[in-house]
Amino acid sequence: MTTISISPDFAAAVDATRARLGEGGTWFDTCEMAAIVDRADARSRQRATAPWNHDLPDTADTLGPAECSIIDRIATDPGSVDPAWAAEQVAEVGEGPYVELVGTTAVAVALRVFADSVGAEVVPIAPAAEPGEPSRETPDGLGDIGAHVRMLEPFPFANVARALSQVPSANTTFYTLVRPMYSAAGFEELVWNTALSRPQVELVAARVAAINECFY
Repeated sequence: MTTISISPDFAAAVDATRARLGEGGTWFDTCEMAAIVDRADARSRQRATAPWNHDLPDTADTLGPAECSIIDRIATDPGSVDPAWAAEQVAEVGEGPYVELVGTTAVAVALRVFADSVGAEVVPIAPAAEPGEPSRETPDGLGDIGAHVRMLEPFPFANVARALSQVPSANTTFYTLVRPMYSAAGFEELVWNTALSRPQVELVAARVAAINECFY
């Protein structure tokens, strides 16, 4: 049996991500966030089987059909998301909630796929002992840049970094996990002193993006 070593920085990022999810979101409270993660995790965990055979957690008392539909699509078939479908979901749940659902689902799937890859367990999200109420606040400075939803405009970084910028808390949670997954420290450096070189990392990232039909 091969033991895979996980860096302390990445282990800390996983713990920090789980803690942030347990605190609730901007549009969904702690119980709703836990339900979103549970459903996304179940869909991702069973991704090799037909969707109609999936064993899903009971979220009927927490999430509505529209929220579940968004989670299911993002977790299992994100490449099929197009402007028409996104517009329908936004009309149903609202733009901010849609963004938070997408971001939270993406984080849950990343946690699941990573755990499966290294043979680890996914620990359920534990709601914070003293959760606060969702602020349901939309930041100023949003603009239509031709995407499915409005984003902060102007923005100093690439579009992929502002995809969730309408819900800053979701964007922060996403990058708390994804940044160390991708590059650890020194993303701006062209040469990395890591197990995989910078070109090797970019090749893996490009291949995964192509398989997942990611237009970025």
